[in-house]
Amino acid sequence: MNTVKGWISRHQIAAFFILTFTITWGLGFSYRAVLVHGEFLLAPLVSVATCGPALAGIIISAISNTQPRQGTRKEFWIAFFVAWSTSALVLLAYNTFISLVPLSPGAVGFSLVVVVSVAFVISMTYSCIPAVKSYMSSLIRLRGLWGWALLALVLIPGPALLSIPVSNIIGRQPIVAIWLPRTGLALAGRIAVKFIYQIFFFNTVGEEVGWRGFALPRLQVRTSPLIAALIISIFWVPWHFFLWQAEGAPVLTLQFWIEMYMGITLLSVFIVWIFNRAKGNILVAGIAHAAVNTAFEFIVVHDRQLLNLFWLDIALAIIVADRMWKKLPSDHPAVYTELGMIELERGITEKTLEVLHV
Repeated sequence: MNTVKGWISRHQIAAFFILTFTITWGLGFSYRAVLVHGEFLLAPLVSVATCGPALAGIIISAISNTQPRQGTRKEFWIAFFVAWSTSALVLLAYNTFISLVPLSPGAVGFSLVVVVSVAFVISMTYSCIPAVKSYMSSLIRLRGLWGWALLALVLIPGPALLSIPVSNIIGRQPIVAIWLPRTGLALAGRIAVKFIYQIFFFNTVGEEVGWRGFALPRLQVRTSPLIAALIISIFWVPWHFFLWQAEGAPVLTLQFWIEMYMGITLLSVFIVWIFNRAKGNILVAGIAHAAVNTAFEFIVVHDRQLLNLFWLDIALAIIVADRMWKKLPSDHPAVYTELGMIELERGITEKTLEVLHV
């Protein structure tokens, strides 16, 4: 056991990717069971599977923690019950107003069970384990970062909206691609419900807590933001395999994977950039991620080539303006700097560390 723990502590990045895929792909059968066959009793497994990156980050942080526990369990449990009730309300709102599922005691009970994994991840912002609490804390913090949060809302959906009239002007796509099931306040309400749902399920809580919150700062210890974004996208794309398969995507075709890698690699660059600019804030990265999925719930872009061109131009501008090919300074908030991690990654044994700490 100590050998495994030592390996995980020394190779946190590799352990993260292994554990993330073990959780998500290990429970991958649940996507098809729920989405295709309607076996809704397995929905809690879907929730756990989609929280794979976050759970992997939390588990590895807990295993690698070298500091004594701090705080009390009372804070954690208060946070858990608040997150549990809030997550259940978000899921109920989505099912009622978007999926049009009738509100009933059964629906309430179902929601309370499904959201347990989401509530657990959120409540770990009040963990007694210092390493976990330290990296999770920005999930519930936006103080001083509202400007970046607002930019995250429009950075990627904006070009999608702009591409439609531009494509129409050059005769490539008619302006019939915006699906507006409601207007006015009703439309705003649907967009808000969808966006908040994506924050909780699972763009922010499930994914960004892991991909950007855990993996990115550790990758940026040794690599530039650009290289880190590319490395994450290598794993981020196939991580979706079972979900996309259950949704009916052509996952056995080469063209599908080429398109996914192109789009998600650009998205990875955007999110890495804004995460770093927002001082390593997980919630800002999650807002950007959720904004994308929310936008494409209401916008159908037929001219994907033009949209990808827009995104590519913006990505190149960001890369050049921010010199993303250069490593961030070691004291940057988005670079993992805990002594234990850095020393272990350099091959220094735990015993040597104990001597150095004396």
